[in-house]
Amino acid sequence: MSDRFDLLRSWIRTAADRAVGRASESRLATATKQVLERLTQQLWRLSDDALTRAAAHAEGVDSAMVACRRGRIFVDASLTSGREVQFSLAPLSVRFAPRGAKEISFDVEPPGASDHSIVGALAACIARATWPMIFSLDTHEVGSAIVERESAERVRVDLRTVPAVRRFASRGTAAMIFDVLELESIRVEPGALALKLKLPQLTP
Repeated sequence: MSDRFDLLRSWIRTAADRAVGRASESRLATATKQVLERLTQQLWRLSDDALTRAAAHAEGVDSAMVACRRGRIFVDASLTSGREVQFSLAPLSVRFAPRGAKEISFDVEPPGASDHSIVGALAACIARATWPMIFSLDTHEVGSAIVERESAERVRVDLRTVPAVRRFASRGTAAMIFDVLELESIRVEPGALALKLKLPQLTP
């Protein structure tokens, strides 16, 4: 009886190990495919709808609408506190340092009017578009980046502060993903935010 039980337990362990191995290989294959898609595509867009969903899921937001036009991202939102906020953002700079900051700066109008929770959620949406393999596909909620106010007219976000990015950064493959998939620029188009990827530098 004991021998048969040991055999059954061994069979279950082997089956479980194979299942875990197949799942890991599947995740690796999916991540590799997403990296190749990003490198091949090089330019992709976040629609007004995608940005609106991100803003609407920001902490403290009851409802929101986001629209890209005339070179700016316009935000109109109602907060759970009852306050209404209207402001617009214009991408100013993108700085992705090797093994360092992954920062985006925005101009704010009117000065001082931006809501940090919403700006952080929009930044998290950009992070998800840049590194889709980091985020769960089961939810639209991607957390929020930490927003720093440089002045009344300018805010800065580091995409590394998005919770999913911060967790992923501790893994061995993180440096490779961050080095290969870097943003070069962000441009506002009618109805969408266009993200351009920088092709990785090939060293001899």
